[in-house]
Amino acid sequence: MILLQAANAAANGELARRMVPGAQILISVLPMVTIIVLGIVAIFYFKWEHQKRMLIIEKGGTPPPKKFNEKLLLIGLLSLFIGIGLTIFFMLQTGVSNALLGGIVPLAAGLGIITYIIIVRLRKT
Repeated sequence: MILLQAANAAANGELARRMVPGAQILISVLPMVTIIVLGIVAIFYFKWEHQKRMLIIEKGGTPPPKKFNEKLLLIGLLSLFIGIGLTIFFMLQTGVSNALLGGIVPLAAGLGIITYIIIVRLRKT
């Protein structure tokens, strides 16, 4: 019963009007900060992988082949489930509004990556 009341209030936009301005700012800034932090982590990860490969080559070895599909699947699944969680959270907080884009964008990106992996695997067989 309480969940239905909360969902009804969210659909009417009552929660957005009752929210503290700090909470509204947090909801609007959270997706941007998340994207920036994930971008920085990705840059350092790829830099580290490149340095590791270069070190192996300098020592006279052969670096192992890159396995993009496994990493892409992980990124796709993470994006998908983070997007689902953010979409549900924003829907409960603000109802159907522009804030939902904070969850829909990573959800769609995750679906796109997973679709790409499925298409590539179907082509290989």
